[in-house]
Amino acid sequence: MGTFWLTKFTIGPGHGMGAYSPGHFFWLAAVVLTIVLLGRSYRNGDGKHRKRVLHILALLALLDELYKDIVPILTGQWNWAFLPLHICSISIFVIIIHAITGSAVAAEFLYAVSLPTAIMALVFPNWTSSLPFWNYESIHSFSIHGLIVIYPAILLYGGFRPCARRLLPVSAIFLALSGIASLANHFLGTNFFFLSGGDDGNPLSLLESYIGRWYILAFPVIAAICWIPMYRIPAIRKGKSAETG
Repeated sequence: MGTFWLTKFTIGPGHGMGAYSPGHFFWLAAVVLTIVLLGRSYRNGDGKHRKRVLHILALLALLDELYKDIVPILTGQWNWAFLPLHICSISIFVIIIHAITGSAVAAEFLYAVSLPTAIMALVFPNWTSSLPFWNYESIHSFSIHGLIVIYPAILLYGGFRPCARRLLPVSAIFLALSGIASLANHFLGTNFFFLSGGDDGNPLSLLESYIGRWYILAFPVIAAICWIPMYRIPAIRKGKSAETG
């Protein structure tokens, strides 16, 4: 299998597929196509069908994450960075919570936090510089971020409407998780939430090159840049619907 079972920590240089390569665009197209096809099915389905879709997506996300963790354990490549403390790993558990409970706060977290961060990861992947297309961790990285984008996207297809008032509990949860990630980074030498550095291929690395460690202070600005259109556009559309109704 060659480099298939190696991780980005053990593979060595010269194997990366590269960002914006045919393989990268293949995965982006697959995610978009899945959203369109599955979103239409979800929108047109009854309550039972919708629950089934959400449960299947949640199960796939959980299995995908377990697959990522089990392989390095069995192959002796375990690294503390594989702990599920990245934003997208935490999003998997939020997906499971929403699939089971239908929590509005969980749905809001997936829309406000998980969706933009997973899109950024897919558009600016930091694993393509070291991993080839045919590699277990590369496949996982694309598929798990794809699932994290797909889940809230089909919620929108089904009529979910974001609510800015729920950003307060979402922000409180995010800050608490950031504190846990910061402690883990301090004691384990990891880089959860990108609090220890921008990482290669991530736009934060460019920001870090200009202002150093102060790049962390840009996080609220980045959140505002994302949230203003994410919440203004649905509000405008809702207002227009009310006027025409």
